Amino acid sequence: MDAPFSDPLVQALLFLCAAGLVLTLLLLRAELRRNPLRERLASGAAQRELEIVADGIIHEHRPLPPFLRALAAFGEPLAGGDADRAKLQRLLGTAGLRNPEALGLLMVAKYGCGLVLVAAALWGLVGPAGRFGATGLAVGLTALFVGTTLPELLVKIRAGRRHEALTRSMPDALDLMVICAEAGLPFPRILKVVARELALSAPAMADELAYTSAELQLLPDRARALRHLAERTQVGAVESMVGSLIQAERYGTPLAQALRTIADESRSTLILSLEEKAGKLPAQLSLPLMTLILPPVVAVVATPALMRVVRTLMQ
Repeated sequence: MDAPFSDPLVQALLFLCAAGLVLTLLLLRAELRRNPLRERLASGAAQRELEIVADGIIHEHRPLPPFLRALAAFGEPLAGGDADRAKLQRLLGTAGLRNPEALGLLMVAKYGCGLVLVAAALWGLVGPAGRFGATGLAVGLTALFVGTTLPELLVKIRAGRRHEALTRSMPDALDLMVICAEAGLPFPRILKVVARELALSAPAMADELAYTSAELQLLPDRARALRHLAERTQVGAVESMVGSLIQAERYGTPLAQALRTIADESRSTLILSLEEKAGKLPAQLSLPLMTLILPPVVAVVATPALMRVVRTLMQ
């Protein structure tokens, strides 16, 4: 049987596929993160607030290059039905990828990575005689599953980290909102000030608040912009804040009082979650204790007695 990757044509094909996929992902990352408005304002003449607003709205809706737009248009129909499409869009929004073309690019990355892994597995792990048999089919399906799952898994990891960061920074953001509300600032101005103050310590929360502030300036209905914030973040404290703010606006509750109540509840919820994690810690430590610490201790204690038994039997 020929050695894996012995054919130069196969090696060249795999190299081109892998290089094309890596180049596409790098271009996608660069285009989604680059912000021309920030580059123009890099001289420092503009305020940090303008840069945050640029991050929050222009960064996501700036048109991509024609090459990436073509890839996004090609991958858009591959997203499935409306339910699957809405699920993926919520996942991308939680991960902070709010570009309209992000869904299509994700599908291209999924199937592109799957095809590359299928080609690498068939020509690298299976011989020529078994590529079109049951072995090749099993290896190909496994590689396709792993390849199509990997990009979405990376997005889920990013969404989980961002969700955790938003949850941790929510009490601090609410405390700052209470201070601004007691100072008499209107709600859109409160979001701008808090976003500017949290830009360094909590960039994810600052980005969401700046994006919501921009939506408040564009949308006629404030409740709609707040609901968009809750849908993007998927954080319980944010959903509670949104519901309370909508009810406060509807029934005329003072903004500072509503925000103070939400801040106290958010802080209490965070403390309870930390206490819950601390309570689960002994149970989580029992498994590594039994598998890593207990066997060496038993070996050290039982070895002398075992050696005496062996010597007695040998005599």
